[in-house]
Amino acid sequence: MARPPAHPDFEGARSTLLSARDILPTAEEVNELEEVLQGARDRGHFTPAEEASIRFLLNRYLHVRAALHSTLQNMKPFVPRIRTPKEDTAIKAFLCAWLSGCMLMRAARYLSTWYGDDPLVSKLLNQSDPICGFQARTFDEIRASATHPQTIARYLQALRFAEILQPKFDALAEDPDWSPLVQALREEQPFLEHQKRAHAKELARVRIDRWQKRPIRQYRRMMFGLFEASGRAIANMQNPFHRKRVRANTRKRAQEMMQPGDILITRHDDALSNVFLPGFWPHAAFVIGSREERDDLGVNTTPDRWERSASPIRIVEAKKDGVRFRSVRETLTVDSFMLLRPNYASEAERKEAVERALSHEGKLYDFEFDFTRSDRLVCTEVVYRSLQDLGSFSFDLLQKAGRLTLPAEDLLRQALANHQVEVLLLAGVKGNAILSGQRAAELIERSLRKPE
Repeated sequence: MARPPAHPDFEGARSTLLSARDILPTAEEVNELEEVLQGARDRGHFTPAEEASIRFLLNRYLHVRAALHSTLQNMKPFVPRIRTPKEDTAIKAFLCAWLSGCMLMRAARYLSTWYGDDPLVSKLLNQSDPICGFQARTFDEIRASATHPQTIARYLQALRFAEILQPKFDALAEDPDWSPLVQALREEQPFLEHQKRAHAKELARVRIDRWQKRPIRQYRRMMFGLFEASGRAIANMQNPFHRKRVRANTRKRAQEMMQPGDILITRHDDALSNVFLPGFWPHAAFVIGSREERDDLGVNTTPDRWERSASPIRIVEAKKDGVRFRSVRETLTVDSFMLLRPNYASEAERKEAVERALSHEGKLYDFEFDFTRSDRLVCTEVVYRSLQDLGSFSFDLLQKAGRLTLPAEDLLRQALANHQVEVLLLAGVKGNAILSGQRAAELIERSLRKPE
């Protein structure tokens, strides 16, 4: 077991505490997101850009939270257990630990008070996000830690101790090194007074909330298990004797035409899932290009993704095994497909779209087809989240079977109607013919089902 340090790192603690005050989310910042929240409530879901703004706030909080927890733990060995410490070191250690606790509790309360009762925000912030380092149910854990009876008891005990030590803190204000921390603690005072009254009420509310939501969480877990089991079974059902129409030479031609940022729409004639997915075109994938093409475009991603996306990888696609990097051969061993090129306004837009697509690799497949969550994705959602709100790109989610989603044909129809894509190649619709230009566009239009 590691021995505790002989002397507290006051310089590091002061630096962390003063920096945290400028970074922690404030009540004003949380209030400024109300306009974003209202727009999401009206439509029933967040856009990818709105998700990013809220996740950014939580991400910033979690990083500062970790630093403050570290400061608090580093000070604990030097915090006195007697009620009236006389040692200067013990008083300073308690000041650092207490100020850390105050800021942690205040920020957690802001997030819990403003967002805790909003089902849209709670659902978003409880999703896992490997990029930001969020674990599933992170938001619930923050709320639970801030309202746990043991946390409240320790907080109130420390508050009483701080009131006893207030004269000693005031004396430290004469020291220029410690004056900023004493002032910071004074600025926390209105919140401390409010917390004395609010703790009991909040604790009772959270307990009732947990009790009410427990059956809902159990039902959702059960239903997702059923969706996943049936979805995997359906995805595996194909005719083993069926030979795909798209041949190797067609795949080669498509690969030669592909650029990072392109879209593939595909179809398997023998897939049982076609019965449950509307229209002729049920599936989509996003082209990220070769690693050399991405390098020329200036695309940035994590080192491990850079390694996993080496040749022959050119595509990001969501299937029953999740969102994975795939080769052209794997994605285009189909009966029909089309290659589309979005009308990017600039190379910078195309670069950002590819970076967005790369960021989703590794996520699970969403057997519930729910576009309001971003920790699990379906095939068209990879395309949607790579392009939505990027420049002029915009897609409208549709209500299907009680969920907001976007089937491949609806995505395609919207993209064509809004002149957001160009048809480069169509294969497998008219025998083994490879078509392009106006002829391909006409056949695609005829293949689309009528909108409901």
